[in-house]
Amino acid sequence: MKSIARMFDWLFLLRPTLFYPIWTYYLAGHWGGQTFGRGENGFHHSMGIWGSVGALSLTVGSIYIFNQIQDRETDRVNHKLFLLSDGHFPVRWAYIEAAVFAVLGLCWGFLIDVKVGLMLSALLLLSGYCYNYAPFRWKDHAIMGMLTNGVSGYVLYSLGWMTAGGEPALTWRALAYMVAGACVYLNTTLPDLKGDAATGKVTFGVRYGVKATARWALVLEVLTVVMAWQLKEWILFWPALAVLPLFIWGACCSTVEEVMRVTKYSVLALAVGVCVVFPAFLIPVFVVFFMTRWYYKARFNFDYPNFKTS
Repeated sequence: MKSIARMFDWLFLLRPTLFYPIWTYYLAGHWGGQTFGRGENGFHHSMGIWGSVGALSLTVGSIYIFNQIQDRETDRVNHKLFLLSDGHFPVRWAYIEAAVFAVLGLCWGFLIDVKVGLMLSALLLLSGYCYNYAPFRWKDHAIMGMLTNGVSGYVLYSLGWMTAGGEPALTWRALAYMVAGACVYLNTTLPDLKGDAATGKVTFGVRYGVKATARWALVLEVLTVVMAWQLKEWILFWPALAVLPLFIWGACCSTVEEVMRVTKYSVLALAVGVCVVFPAFLIPVFVVFFMTRWYYKARFNFDYPNFKTS
């Protein structure tokens, strides 16, 4: 079984479970474009709508690989993402895979529409290059790391908004998703405090500590709820409201374990919200979840993904 699982190393190097927030943000934007857009610039053909999802997935997959390449020393200390950090997958091949997926994603995007290609290019430049590589390396800085993740959420929503018929100009509605993305990002910096600090990364969690980070995440979560309510972004409002008590509890307890719980259920809540509007989204959600569980169990005897906090 392990030998069979090894054949899928290249696929799980893409970190498919992290595609959940990518797809949910895109589909939320698509719902927003259908509901609030004018319908003048939408892609009324499957190549534009679902093709954008494919191009987006390829582009984001390359970004995740570039990030793992740069973070492999930190990941080794944090005992995570074994493929590169423990040398199971050659770094040289990881660079090749990332480059191929980036080129394919961008080419596909430009074939669909110039605006799609430009938005994917912006995402690759921001989250792929500036976030990971010198002289920027924003992933290693508290504020810029948070802003990069927030702006990426804005781009993802805007891409879905535009392909569904929303105006091509930047939309204020995406700001709620930008704040939500920054909110969840803050909490994701806490489980890796040890490795990040040891390797010189000054993330928000490293700089400000668990208590302050959890409380700032709560502030951004409250802001997300308020903005979603004002903008009538119900696909975000109800999930954000549902997990708000967890953010309050996490801020009060100020422990990494409780913050991890908040992060996992926040992603799940938004995915459920999107599934209510797009029931077919349940298919990739379950396929990715159970395939990933099988792979990590067969390949590394590791229980992932799960909803445990320790």
